[in-house]
Amino acid sequence: MEHVIAVWEWLKAHATEILAVWTGIIGVAEIIVKWTDSKKDDAILGKIRAFGVWLISILTKFGFEKPKEK
Repeated sequence: MEHVIAVWEWLKAHATEILAVWTGIIGVAEIIVKWTDSKKDDAILGKIRAFGVWLISILTKFGFEKPKEK
């Protein structure tokens, strides 16, 4: 159980960096998909983007966003 807690704490501590890397990957993928004419890669990117939106919504529900300063 302590390993799960350690991973959870690591994810909370590095959530900003993880989301920054995810955003960079999606940005590069968007450029590559725009260069190609295939509809298959458009569908794959759409699924990846939907997964990212789902993941961000889950992370914000569990307190991964930093508290707002007043």
